[in-house]
Amino acid sequence: MSILADIGGTYARFAVSSPKGPEKIAKYEAADFENLQEALAHYCKEHELDPSGALRVAAAGSPENGLWAFVNKNTWVIDPKELEGEGWQVERIVNDFEAAAWSLPVLEECDLKALRAGAPASPSKCILGPGTGLGLAYVHQGDKPIVQPTHGGHLPVACLTDEQALVIQAVQRFKGNETIPVYENVVSGPGLYNLYRALCLIGGSSVQVQSPEEMMRQADDLKVSTALRLFHEFLGLFAASSVIAGHAYGGLYLTGGVLGRLIEAGQFDQEHFKHWFCLKGIAPVTRDLRAMPIYHITYPYPALKGLNA
Repeated sequence: MSILADIGGTYARFAVSSPKGPEKIAKYEAADFENLQEALAHYCKEHELDPSGALRVAAAGSPENGLWAFVNKNTWVIDPKELEGEGWQVERIVNDFEAAAWSLPVLEECDLKALRAGAPASPSKCILGPGTGLGLAYVHQGDKPIVQPTHGGHLPVACLTDEQALVIQAVQRFKGNETIPVYENVVSGPGLYNLYRALCLIGGSSVQVQSPEEMMRQADDLKVSTALRLFHEFLGLFAASSVIAGHAYGGLYLTGGVLGRLIEAGQFDQEHFKHWFCLKGIAPVTRDLRAMPIYHITYPYPALKGLNA
């Protein structure tokens, strides 16, 4: 038995491994704890588990000098040596979307909702999702699956309309540094709010909505609805670029907390997303984009399922 931990920018999710899949799943606000050790202790106490032993971690970050730091609002730093010093046997620490990608070979039909049926044109698949950040990974199917993690959310943004270009110029002003706008700046929870703020700046109006969560409750506001439309457009462009770059025509798998909340609120416009996903390019690319299957992962904890695999 291993403890499974999926640590994102906003939430920390825990489970116990089992042959049937993750069990005793719990989800906490990461900000309620000082670090992973404190959150682990709370989870183990709540579920009457020994606060030590085998541990597998998925983290929304990347390692540097042996430490895992986050690139979003989570302030935790994960130190494997500290964990081992407190009795944990760290079996592995991987990027959260690498872990989510490992779930694709073991997801069942009931874990997926087909947004579009299709015929895979390659053995490779793409998983991506907007949450606090924007994750992307690939699964290359063969005798054994191979997972390729990425920093794809930090790809520069493409613009195809004057409106999109104006919005990205405004987002650049928000960044206030020499880094260029990337997809995560517009396709994530904070990115959705950036789009709204950009539209307010362009229109010379004051910001009336204070968070992406509030945006979803005020979708009838003109600037909010425009921001939501642009979110779908940039999501479609990002997904198409990701599939093309990875030759991942075996299937597009969508996940992420923001997407889940949009779907729950009835605000995910899959037709508009698919329109921007399938914009006309060279014939072979257009053909394969239009033919490939697209799924929404309805299983709420794909990274935990991937860690369990």
